[in-house]
Amino acid sequence: MDQNNTEQGFQQSSPVHHSILWRIILYFALASIALSIAASIITVLWHYEQQTESFQQRLEDIRLSYSESLGSSLWFYDEIQIRSQVKGIMNLQAISYVRVTDNLNINIENGKRPHHSDIDTLPISFNGKDIGVLEIAFDRDAVIAEASRAAITTLIALLVSLALLATMLGIIVHRLINRRISEMAGQVNERVTANRYAPLSIDSDGKHDEIDILISAFNELSQQMNDQLQQKTAAQQQLKTINIELEDRVKERTQNLQKTVDELNQTLEELHSAQNKLIEAEKLSSLGGMVAGIAHEINTPLGLCITIHSYINDHYVAVRKTFEQGEMRNQDFVEFIGMMEESLAILDKNLQRAAHLIKSFKQVSEDQTGEHIRRFNLLDYINEILETLSPKFKQNKHRVEVDCSDNLWMETFAGSISQVITNLIMNSLLHGFEHIEEGIIRIQAAEERGNIVIRYSDTGCGLSAEAKAKIFEPFYTTKRGQGGTGLGMHLVYNIVSQRLNGEIQIDNSESGAAFRMVLPKVTEEKPEHA
Repeated sequence: MDQNNTEQGFQQSSPVHHSILWRIILYFALASIALSIAASIITVLWHYEQQTESFQQRLEDIRLSYSESLGSSLWFYDEIQIRSQVKGIMNLQAISYVRVTDNLNINIENGKRPHHSDIDTLPISFNGKDIGVLEIAFDRDAVIAEASRAAITTLIALLVSLALLATMLGIIVHRLINRRISEMAGQVNERVTANRYAPLSIDSDGKHDEIDILISAFNELSQQMNDQLQQKTAAQQQLKTINIELEDRVKERTQNLQKTVDELNQTLEELHSAQNKLIEAEKLSSLGGMVAGIAHEINTPLGLCITIHSYINDHYVAVRKTFEQGEMRNQDFVEFIGMMEESLAILDKNLQRAAHLIKSFKQVSEDQTGEHIRRFNLLDYINEILETLSPKFKQNKHRVEVDCSDNLWMETFAGSISQVITNLIMNSLLHGFEHIEEGIIRIQAAEERGNIVIRYSDTGCGLSAEAKAKIFEPFYTTKRGQGGTGLGMHLVYNIVSQRLNGEIQIDNSESGAAFRMVLPKVTEEKPEHA
């Protein structure tokens, strides 16, 4: 295929009308014609300039020769003499128009009057007084015609000489270059057609010019190509044998690799399943801890309610007995009413507290167990989350500060927000405040370009360089062997990036740890199959 392309390329580059000889002659002829035309134009312009200077000299001669005689004739009104002098001026070379006028009624002219711009005017004076005007016009067309004839003659002579020179140049170029290149091209074409690279058989003229150098270079190239062709043939045969062996080896290794890939895929599926189970266990563990805390928190107001109920019941029995015996006094009834009001107030306060705790826990637990998108006030929801985590803060002096607008809302998975904030708070309590008595957690939220930006920070011990690099990796924990699974922050990362379609990253902080989350204000629920 390469050989055919080479032959076609050579055949396409060898038509006669693309010959170097004819191109040299053509370029020489075009350059010669251009130079001849330029020389002719310069000759015409130069000749015209010389004639113009000659006209000016003639005007000066006419002024010196005819001024005095024309002045005398015009002064004495010798019209015959004036006409004779006008005719004499007309007989001068290249004069086409002459006119003599005075200030009165003499007006003698000869020739066709040209445009006023081509007329030269000379004053006629007598005894120092101007008495008339001599107007003279030269025949510029005749001058240009004469210059053109001279230029054409020069051009013809130049073209004839250049044609002879081009013929001689063509003969020399053909003998020294074109003939030898054509012969070399024919031999190259013959070798390409025969698919052999033998040296050229063109005889050198012994002058070692560029053609001889080209022939020598081609012969060296032919020898190299013959050697390379033999090496290529041997290499192709060897390569064919290696390819057969390689195909068999690749086939065998492909089968082994496919078996390994299948085993890895199965292992990966098992790991994913185990990871999902661990994450679900982490979520249930978090929810279980929340249940235990809420149960303990609700136990206090309910215990007070039971005590108050027993207290009220004892007073009620005593008052009823007094009443039935008819021994009840007005003072006893007033004291009973006061006790009832105080007891009912305590009952109402504790029952409201229990109801509020149950409501907060119910909302948060429903969000975590039954995920769905709903619209909620962010500040109120954060407070509900903190309410469910309040038992964790009764055991220490840590506190939470929330900086969030009371009209900031979101429409997303509320349970996912609860899981993220809960895990971050638990991380601060377990790791950040491990050796700190009074820690501060700050939760800041604001709207920015249609997104909700939440910054979570604490004043704890902060994160090490290793923790900053690996904190979102699964199973990474600093509490290995102490109950830490290493899935809390990994769960946070997955919820933010996948469930909420947001971003979470470690933020700069002067002390403690800080995280910055950017979440869509409105989350679009993905289809079930996605």
